[in-house]
Amino acid sequence: MLEFRFLENMKRIFILYLIILPALLLSAADLPALLQPYAKPEYWQEREVAPAISKENLVTAVEAARAYYLNHQLQEGNFLYAFDVVSNQQFPDDNQVRQAGALWGLSCLNRDRFTENTRRAVLAGLEFFLSNRKKLTDGQLVVTYPGDEMLKTGTVALFCLAVTDFLIGQEKFLPPEVRSKYETALQEQLRYLQSMELPDGSWAHVYDLPSGYRDPVGKSYYDGEALLAYCKAARYLRRDELLPRIQFALPKLIQKYLLDCWKPGGNAEETRGFSQWGAMAFAECVEAQWEQTDGAAEAALALGWWQIHSNKIEAKAGNTAYAVEGLIASWRVAKCRQDQASMTALRAVSERCLGRLMLCQIGGPFHTKNEFFNSLPRIQPRAFGGITAAPDSGAIRIDNVQHQLHAMLLALKYFYPED
Repeated sequence: MLEFRFLENMKRIFILYLIILPALLLSAADLPALLQPYAKPEYWQEREVAPAISKENLVTAVEAARAYYLNHQLQEGNFLYAFDVVSNQQFPDDNQVRQAGALWGLSCLNRDRFTENTRRAVLAGLEFFLSNRKKLTDGQLVVTYPGDEMLKTGTVALFCLAVTDFLIGQEKFLPPEVRSKYETALQEQLRYLQSMELPDGSWAHVYDLPSGYRDPVGKSYYDGEALLAYCKAARYLRRDELLPRIQFALPKLIQKYLLDCWKPGGNAEETRGFSQWGAMAFAECVEAQWEQTDGAAEAALALGWWQIHSNKIEAKAGNTAYAVEGLIASWRVAKCRQDQASMTALRAVSERCLGRLMLCQIGGPFHTKNEFFNSLPRIQPRAFGGITAAPDSGAIRIDNVQHQLHAMLLALKYFYPED
């Protein structure tokens, strides 16, 4: 045993020596030549400029993301959660909310850019969640995630969004009995969300399946997701019974996640969790011309300016596609108000962010512009279309793919509408 430890220590020392040897051999005379490229402002300025995007490369990126989605749906219907393109190793963890969000992203892709393979993949994802429904003590049936005893409200809200966007515009593709099945499933899950409503405008954020305990505390992400689910179901599928709750919750959530958070000493992290979901919900309210649209419009624009000027989204190093979803929602509200100056500013930031984000896509239109990707000796073909956590990261996670795909779909729909 002692001999083994001695050999292991010697091995570590040898590896350390190999790492520091180049630094030991480096002389002061070598430094100027090595530093010369970095000492010029042009080197850094070029890295500040995101590639300019176009409709054509957005389409290319969306189709690459579709390929990743379809190649990484598991036999059960959910998705490979994450893997690293450098090590080619899968991550052992999983996340029920992000899995439901991934299904919603695929449903939006099917809605906007239909293919038969995509429709089948959405159906497989819907059936995955429906096959894992459990009956609660009050008799309700609710979707759950295998292996999790805690059901998160965001999971159910995102499942509702997936069903809603799947049903939009699918009349000619779905037999009446199939459509009726999913309309019933949606109504079932909306009833569950209604049972989680709290008097302060939030939704109880988690349900303990074994005990039946609802934790009476809201969570910024889930409140935004539930509000958006209500807004889309009410607007596109005429679930008018949801309108009173939307009108009740909207001012309370604006107070909670915007006004209170922006006071001195407020928690802006709460705004960050709510921001894109809230902005997308507010845009639905404004476009539908429901009551309280002035408050919703002001809130959507305020979130856009907060994201740009306070949260400084363009300076963030990681994948910020989630924020672009919210910025485009703010743009939609500015368009409803015919506010050309705000539309121009919001679109410019959104497109710069997307240009940088598209550097994160393996095999995407800007793959060859990514120095990190180019430095890798080999990237597995199965990574094609995947979107990494940052331009210099090898980690592909399904929620990064989902948020960026959805942001690109929104950009195509609103910035490059069909003639």
